[in-house]
Amino acid sequence: MSDSISTTGADVVAALLVDQGVDTIFCITGAGNLALVDAIGKTKKIKFVFSHHEQAAVMEAQGYSRVSGKVGVALVTTGGGTVNSLSGILSAYLDSIPVFILSGNESSFHCENMQDFRAYGVQGFDSKTVAEPITKSASRILSSNEITSKFVSAWDSACTDRKGPVLVDFPMDLQRKLTSPSEQIMISVADKNQATKSQSVTNSKLIAECSKRLSKASRPLLYFGNGIRDESALRNARELIEKYEIPFCLSWSALDLFDNSHPLNMGRIGIYGDRAANIILQRSDFLLCVGTRLAIPQIGYDRDDFARMADRWIVDIDQVELSKFAKNQWNSICQSSDSFIGQLLKDLSEVSLSESLTSWVASAKDIWQKLPRSEQIGATVSSEHQVHSFDVIEFLNFALHDDSIVVTDVGAGLLTGHYALATKGRQRIFTSQGLGEMGFGLPGAIGAYFADPKRQLVCLNTDGAIMFNLQELQVVKHHKIPMKLFIFNNDGYTMIKISQQNLFDARISGSDINSGISFPDFSDVAKTFGFNYCLIDSKNSFETELKTALESPQAELIEIKMSPDQRYLPRLATSKLPDGMLVSPPLEDLDPMISIDALRDFLGYQPHANSFKSRGLAYEQR
Repeated sequence: MSDSISTTGADVVAALLVDQGVDTIFCITGAGNLALVDAIGKTKKIKFVFSHHEQAAVMEAQGYSRVSGKVGVALVTTGGGTVNSLSGILSAYLDSIPVFILSGNESSFHCENMQDFRAYGVQGFDSKTVAEPITKSASRILSSNEITSKFVSAWDSACTDRKGPVLVDFPMDLQRKLTSPSEQIMISVADKNQATKSQSVTNSKLIAECSKRLSKASRPLLYFGNGIRDESALRNARELIEKYEIPFCLSWSALDLFDNSHPLNMGRIGIYGDRAANIILQRSDFLLCVGTRLAIPQIGYDRDDFARMADRWIVDIDQVELSKFAKNQWNSICQSSDSFIGQLLKDLSEVSLSESLTSWVASAKDIWQKLPRSEQIGATVSSEHQVHSFDVIEFLNFALHDDSIVVTDVGAGLLTGHYALATKGRQRIFTSQGLGEMGFGLPGAIGAYFADPKRQLVCLNTDGAIMFNLQELQVVKHHKIPMKLFIFNNDGYTMIKISQQNLFDARISGSDINSGISFPDFSDVAKTFGFNYCLIDSKNSFETELKTALESPQAELIEIKMSPDQRYLPRLATSKLPDGMLVSPPLEDLDPMISIDALRDFLGYQPHANSFKSRGLAYEQR
């Protein structure tokens, strides 16, 4: 064909990206991806956002994906560029976020003939093999003929079944090599016509049994995770709740799927969760978990004690995740959330739910009235020049727009934010849940901005976490992103310091300014990167400085001065007994602990033996 002379492998990939509707790519230009950068730029249809670190570029692609609902794309170079991207890739893998990573590499000759060498060519390495355990698929293009087929296969893998990141490694010589577009188009069409997307097999008998038991339950509880976020699954979940008026709880990854004020929303279960929600869980007699993998932060350290009184059901699209649960104690169904809830709705239409459901909902609401969030956080700050992180989040609950995007990092942003944010409207709240790495918040928020730049953008960060990707503040400055960047400043890594105090006789090392770690003056940081700056060190400044900053059309760095001794409560805390023995209370028995009698009254039965042990009490079996 006449156009084959001017078409390179990089041109083919650029066209494929355009065909997939890609409009934004997060990138760092390097020797290994120059041809790709040039070809994509020539299309004039894709915007480059040039990051300052590859791990941040992938995290930005994550943030873009989480808000847009599309596959995020990152382009990195060979060697150090690809290895730098691994933290972002693993984060996306653990949280099931579809991200497409294009990595350059040394020429294909080196990749094919140097398998036993540590280094490929000048600075390459076997990035495909390294990435395989932390991606849905990792492939390398070794022939011009297979560019389209490997691209399409990887793209389909990223956005089907349990979603996740994929990596396509593209040697630099094949990026530049001339190829035939007609041949590639034929391969593309064939692949798309022949590709098969695995479908979850409906187990009709199991779903019918689940429906039957749900209809007979007196105290049923639904628990939804991020796996119901797709439009159809969420619509089915809403119908299930509204039609049958069944109370539900949400994982941290799903807390923005329903308004916090929904009358059947019973809060957030977990080791840093709601005391009321955890108690309601342990009172339930039927638990149905859909679209959540029930990680340790959600269920605590004893999986079999989670919802101990309940007939337990879990639905997940990943059979490996279901293998964690003993078949004699859990009923598991491997199926997509959408198809499962759809079939469940059909089966429930033929039965009637228990008449006890109304009294169960009333009882759960009564627990919440007696155990509101605001009264579970322990002692508040007494200094006149410090504020409690909970008070800041409480203010944000009134001040944030109904469609705001809130991205959190670790520490106060994560723990207080996901504990206390009262979601409403179209608000989108997210963080890195599975990996929980320091440094996600800022790039995650940047990616969110490029997915929807018209929405109010808030990043809840900390003095420690911001340092891990501080360089990305230049991206905010360059693109004039009107981000509201909160820095919760408690002079160190408080969670680490608390663990050192509890478990290592208060030998503090590398966790505060007195033990070897220090942080910059954040007013200087704001000036350097073009942010306006305000310091919030009292509640009196909420209605003035803080409110003004939130409504500013410019980038704002808002430093929150916290007490270095503030703890993140409530939480499930391991107790150290006088004899040195460590005791882990059950999930419903959060710190600060309530009296054993009060716990018994809320549960309606005798508390767990470890609730007695952690208080130094003899267990009273009843």
